[in-house]
Amino acid sequence: MARKTKIGATPLVRLESNGFDGLQAYLKDESANPSGTIKDRRSEHIFQEGTRLGVDKFTLISAGNNAFSLSNSANGEIKVVAIIDRGLPQDIKELLTQQLHQVIQINLQHKILRPEEVIAFAREREDEVIWDVTNGYEESYGSMVAELRELNPDYIVVPIGSGGIYVGVVQAIQRYRMSTKVIGIGVQNTMRSAADKLYTPWTPYAKVMAKFDQLGHKIFRLTEEEIKSTWQTHQHLADLEPSSAVVFAAVKKMTFAPTDTVVFVNSGKIKAP
Repeated sequence: MARKTKIGATPLVRLESNGFDGLQAYLKDESANPSGTIKDRRSEHIFQEGTRLGVDKFTLISAGNNAFSLSNSANGEIKVVAIIDRGLPQDIKELLTQQLHQVIQINLQHKILRPEEVIAFAREREDEVIWDVTNGYEESYGSMVAELRELNPDYIVVPIGSGGIYVGVVQAIQRYRMSTKVIGIGVQNTMRSAADKLYTPWTPYAKVMAKFDQLGHKIFRLTEEEIKSTWQTHQHLADLEPSSAVVFAAVKKMTFAPTDTVVFVNSGKIKAP
């Protein structure tokens, strides 16, 4: 099967709904990527680097989107092994099992895996070249910022997740010398949240995210009730899941000026074949 490589150049849609109170509001719809998720930008970068350096296998801890997207980019040319939490929904487990080389289920709530452990789980031969790509490659999201440079928004709102998208977008704004501020929306309860399928008590981006606050970028964390309300109000706007719909909570968390241009990023969700 031919690889799908048309990644990026995703739609930018003006939002005219009354819920945006006269804002110059736009939706950057990353669900238009081949796998249905913004993670395709990162996955393609990882695949290209892995191909260049002769990698045999990628392995990662994932709640679904990252692993599925990477498998779609690799398309069997490089094997993908996902470590997932036993508590993931059954439909996601089945989809990953069908698409990936291997899926390993463990109780991630009781164990923080070191990179060498993640690689050890995936190893089948001693001579395999294996990369743990759970984190890193956040610069890949800079391509989305490049697509927004002409609009030059006052704010870009992204879901936090483990922090990679937020960090990548802020760094791209710095690189392009834009005045745009980034708003990250996350969850208060990281254990079994409706908007955070993967329990992530630790993230390598914690310190740099804290520094960005001093530069005027913001992070807000939602209660489960706020997640539910935001999802119910905005799910009609695009192909959203709760973890991507959280961005629209920024309307209530921030005081925007009527003249502000705000881009809400729909990070998307995986498209089953």
